[in-house]
Amino acid sequence: MNVKEKDTGKGMLRLIECDKGNDIFVWKSPIEDFNYGSQLVVHESQEAIFFKDGKAMDTFGPGRYTLSTQNLPIIGGAIKIPFGGESIFRAEVYFVNMTTQMGIRWGTDTRVRLFDPASGLYVEIGACGSFNMRVSDPRRLVVKLVGTEGM
Repeated sequence: MNVKEKDTGKGMLRLIECDKGNDIFVWKSPIEDFNYGSQLVVHESQEAIFFKDGKAMDTFGPGRYTLSTQNLPIIGGAIKIPFGGESIFRAEVYFVNMTTQMGIRWGTDTRVRLFDPASGLYVEIGACGSFNMRVSDPRRLVVKLVGTEGM
């Protein structure tokens, strides 16, 4: 996580980005109060999803964005609170890792004892393996699977 603040003389501007490794699928930014003019940086392997009042409002692909009413229409309808001569708005930002996660291991914790009718013996079996996974719809992942858990 990388959060930088810069005093512009008119208030604090923030740089919001996620510099977590590729082993993190979804990460929620701890910053929820943004000033107009704050910068959002979305890395090449990420997408960022803005939530306002519990609803997924907008998705940002890779790039640098200056938060304003032009690229984030929810700001225009947000409650404006004076803060150091600038207005702030409250929203949540989730970063989703879009890389293919390879070699995710799985397995049974313990062996299961089963009766084999062909041999008349009890056998203990277990299972393990690995799989690869890639997010195809980051908005749906956050809304349906992650929900609004603090991350």
